Amino acid sequence: MATLSADATSPRAPGIGPACPVAGGNAAPGFRHFLGTPQASQRFRAFGADPVEFPSHVQHVRGLMHRLSRRMDAEIAWPSHRDASLQRWENPAIPSGYTYLLQFVAHDLVQSALPLSVAGRRGAATGNARRTPLMLESLYGSGPVGSPHLYALDSPSDDRRTKLRLGRMRWKETPRGAGCPFRDIARAQAENVTGVDRNIPGQRPALTEALVADARNDDHAIISQLTAMFALLHNGLVDLVRRGEPVSNANARFGAAYRRFLCARDAMTSIYHAVIAKDMMRRVLHPAVYAAYSGPNPRFMDHASDPASAPGEWQIPFEFSHGAFRFGHAMVRPEYRINDLSEHDLNNTLEKNSINEPVNMPLDETWMVQWSRFFEIDGSRPNFSRRIGPYLSDGLGNDHIFPAFDATERVGLLYRDLLGATLAGMWSVDALIAEIAARRPDFVAQSRMLDDRAFRVAQLRQWLTSASAAYGGLTDADVETLSNDPPLPFFVLF
Repeated sequence: MATLSADATSPRAPGIGPACPVAGGNAAPGFRHFLGTPQASQRFRAFGADPVEFPSHVQHVRGLMHRLSRRMDAEIAWPSHRDASLQRWENPAIPSGYTYLLQFVAHDLVQSALPLSVAGRRGAATGNARRTPLMLESLYGSGPVGSPHLYALDSPSDDRRTKLRLGRMRWKETPRGAGCPFRDIARAQAENVTGVDRNIPGQRPALTEALVADARNDDHAIISQLTAMFALLHNGLVDLVRRGEPVSNANARFGAAYRRFLCARDAMTSIYHAVIAKDMMRRVLHPAVYAAYSGPNPRFMDHASDPASAPGEWQIPFEFSHGAFRFGHAMVRPEYRINDLSEHDLNNTLEKNSINEPVNMPLDETWMVQWSRFFEIDGSRPNFSRRIGPYLSDGLGNDHIFPAFDATERVGLLYRDLLGATLAGMWSVDALIAEIAARRPDFVAQSRMLDDRAFRVAQLRQWLTSASAAYGGLTDADVETLSNDPPLPFFVLF
């Protein structure tokens, strides 16, 4: 497998000397690489140097990703749809509900104490704590015994817990306490014992605590409503199981409650897996790729055979978590029709949570998601997601939600995505394509962008230079290194 020498295509950055080890090592527990660990010559490079091998080079990589992210601020001139009622940027093949189902799935696959982009290097803090993927840990936590705050008591005289805790919506025009029951996630007020009090005297108390297994499931109003919907489904399954339970004594009721919870969770997980495999993946994967893996006996390219992997321990590939899966951020719309009466822009949507607006919690009726506005239900016309390309909605540059964290002073999610990918020691795009071609040439042959390297480089170079003067100010050296060795999340969007 031939890979291009970075030294032959782009200038070496200043100040690059002998390799020095990264403080704390390069280990990131819970992660591995797709198709095995790449050799040094197969890893992503910028200006001819590997940021993992040369930590002193990271400052140059930060500047490059800053400039690339600014180039990606230029909105894409999409062609018009035949349906004149659609915005050019809308994607009628993927309703916007899948944007947030993908986010929920991401939370169920990866949980790290600190983003790699902010940490600046791989280590224990950037490791992945998820060890049982797609088992709804982000909903159930450690279960009723390990995470009792997530569960409601079965009855006033019974300390068993089998249903997930939920909260009531708030109605703007009615007294506190009224409202549609159990449509928001559960939220609570923390006692003020530290002198920090976010309550407003004479108004609603500040509900600063979102009682969810994964705090990211309260990142914004849509993901918290999706989490509440999953909780409602679990609780409905508990009711179904309970109907078939025989009347028994107290000791038997304890065992019944245990079995009831496990039965409902198993059913919920099976439904979740079916939605992912039979619906969500069908919409986001290329049809040929989906067909190759959706049959009864799929032949997978990747078997997690990396010798560095711990035996029997599930690990997620960096090339997925920090690379390809970031495409979902490009699907986010600039505004959403939440229900028949309410429309909210993205900035307002992102700020609706217990951290940013605790005195406005629980959510009011204007945030009560009408799911037929997000998924095709009984012929409904939902909000459609954005077409996927190298551009994110302006709201994902919100400096309050995604503030600057390094000397570039670049705000927004896009820069974080790009920088995190460059610090993960991932396969370069060239090397990854070559490895896939060696294992599944039929996949690569379907795309000229993958199959023809000269064409790929020319297309990238043309795009990078087309608006660089107005967006980002990419230098000639920037263009050469990015067109020959693009960061994986950017290439996937491109």
